[in-house]
Amino acid sequence: MIFQLDSLVQRFPAIGIESMDNVASLEQRFDRKYVVSEEEAKFFFAMLPGSLNALEISGKRAFAYESWYFDTADLESFRATAYRRRRRWKVRTRTYLDAQKSLVEVKLRDHRGRSLKCRLPESFSLAPSLSTEGTKFVNNILGRDGLAETLRATLQTSYDRVSVVDMENGVRLTADLGVKCETVGGKEVSINGVVIETKSPHSSGPIDRVLWRCGHRPVRLSKYGTGLAAIHDELSRSKWHRTINQHFRA
Repeated sequence: MIFQLDSLVQRFPAIGIESMDNVASLEQRFDRKYVVSEEEAKFFFAMLPGSLNALEISGKRAFAYESWYFDTADLESFRATAYRRRRRWKVRTRTYLDAQKSLVEVKLRDHRGRSLKCRLPESFSLAPSLSTEGTKFVNNILGRDGLAETLRATLQTSYDRVSVVDMENGVRLTADLGVKCETVGGKEVSINGVVIETKSPHSSGPIDRVLWRCGHRPVRLSKYGTGLAAIHDELSRSKWHRTINQHFRA
């Protein structure tokens, strides 16, 4: 039987995107990622309390995502992540294929290890490029005039996602299936399993504790950084060596 991602969240009451954002927009958050098998994902979601809410749009609960990541010629963004620099950034376009909506996102990491995300709505596009407004937005958020003009598309990611929210604690949970990372030149790798991510205003929460009781621990995983390192042997992968060996396949 083919695994259906939306089957994980069918038992939860539905919530719309605006209501979910009002409860847990989480532009400033702590992220933890886990990679589990499909059977482990089913067991974990069955253990979650029924009081959680699942994102539903137009009767659908699983959604297709596609992103392009942008970096400098010398991969400044990648290297800041690979070498664990305290302050680092990522620039990407994110496209919600089902809704035909696109965003430009700038993601920063502060000295506390907290992710800060800034977004700008864009015209729907699958092109690996930044618009004029998107370019201005990136420069403004990063405070570096002219940087965005030097960025080039380096990696595309695609996957299907379901999202759940803990209304009481303001915690989001996502599960991604079929995660694929592909370079502009066509080289690609994929993640074998379901990527579960918790997004919390605090360092950990009740959903993380359920994962821990199931025997899962956070893994070092950046769809951009780990994906690029898994494809290009010449890039540093020491930070993600175990994750690549255990969960990535060509």
